[in-house]
Amino acid sequence: MNHLVSSAFCAPVEALLNGLLAQDSDTARRLARHHGKAVRVACTAPLQWQVFVLVQEERLSIRSIYEPAPQAEIAASASAFSRVLLGGAQTDALFSPDIRLGGDTHLIQDLQQILRDLEVDWEHHFSAAFGDVATHQLSQFFGKALEWTAQTRKTLIADVEEYLHEEARLLPGSSEITHFSSRVDELRLAIDRIHARQQRLLQKLQRCGSEPAHE
Repeated sequence: MNHLVSSAFCAPVEALLNGLLAQDSDTARRLARHHGKAVRVACTAPLQWQVFVLVQEERLSIRSIYEPAPQAEIAASASAFSRVLLGGAQTDALFSPDIRLGGDTHLIQDLQQILRDLEVDWEHHFSAAFGDVATHQLSQFFGKALEWTAQTRKTLIADVEEYLHEEARLLPGSSEITHFSSRVDELRLAIDRIHARQQRLLQKLQRCGSEPAHE
């Protein structure tokens, strides 16, 4: 995505966030602790684009171009970003393998917490800014991206499992596991029988030892 298109998204999102910050003085003061710091946000797929989020006092400035080196950066696919934004109170999404963090990760975590506390209804506000049709298309896009990611992960896991079982022979197959479990059960029963025989033998020896000797 070029700078012109990025700028078109920056303005309404910046206005939305700053409007909510103006209504939440506590969250705005928390944001002001990071005054002068910037985070590079880069989308890697299916479209490539980047923006810079700069903290200015109790406001956020979102820019498509920023010359100084940012204090932190986060890069991920669109579906991974959607999990971060819509993940509720969960922070695990930030540290998933789909997301690459750099620099001051504590800054990224704190900004994510601030966004969660603002409780942004992204779909509603995007609808107001870009219209219902564009928002619906964006929702479909993110939904398909999430579906594609889940299906890809499922397929990848299945392929890796098949390789480890069938090709590399590093893991046993299901029939081998069943056979092994059956042999373990048989061994356990055999040990139990041996233990029972041992106990009977010890009891028998104790009885013989306790009987008086005959003259």
